[in-house]
Amino acid sequence: MRDSDPVDSLLLMRVGLYFGPACFILLTALWTKLLVEGAISTGVFVVLLVANVPITLAGVKLIYRSISGSATFLADTLTAAGNIPPPPSYPNQDVLIAQGKYAEAADYFRDHLRVDPADCDARLRLAELCERYLADPGGAEQQYLEARRGSADPRRQFAATNALIDLYRRTGRRDRLTVELARFAERYRGTPHGDAAARELKELKAEARG
Repeated sequence: MRDSDPVDSLLLMRVGLYFGPACFILLTALWTKLLVEGAISTGVFVVLLVANVPITLAGVKLIYRSISGSATFLADTLTAAGNIPPPPSYPNQDVLIAQGKYAEAADYFRDHLRVDPADCDARLRLAELCERYLADPGGAEQQYLEARRGSADPRRQFAATNALIDLYRRTGRRDRLTVELARFAERYRGTPHGDAAARELKELKAEARG
């Protein structure tokens, strides 16, 4: 027996407890209303009353499967099951960051990237350190660009491009901001993010024309 069986049984019991009686009462009320209005005969009414039991049981099973499936999907998503890998952890760097030793944490990330230059998550973390804590927008830009070039993962490409847009916006680099907004709007055309980038790009061009 699987470890989750007691949990599944408890969930099924709760669904039956909350939904079963209500469903049975509502169905009985409906059949009674139809009988009083003359829409059905007494014989049909009796048959429908008997059918209340399998209908209610079927409803309980349907709701249970829906809830159970949704819970499983949510759990898989939150625990990065399936096709979404869990984010990597960098315990040494995280400890240094928690202690406010940002430059030292950045050095640890650089050492790590010399050993594993394909680790785009580490590049994104290093870029964030450079941008937010080390006053090094050039270093942040370099790492964001390297992360985007080095990854075929759409999620990482999205994160890197979005971070570049924010960086150029904060540093006032309108030339690079225009390029990245155009790239973003084209790549994510038809999405809310892509539409927002297209609007901002249009506003920038209008301002440039005076």
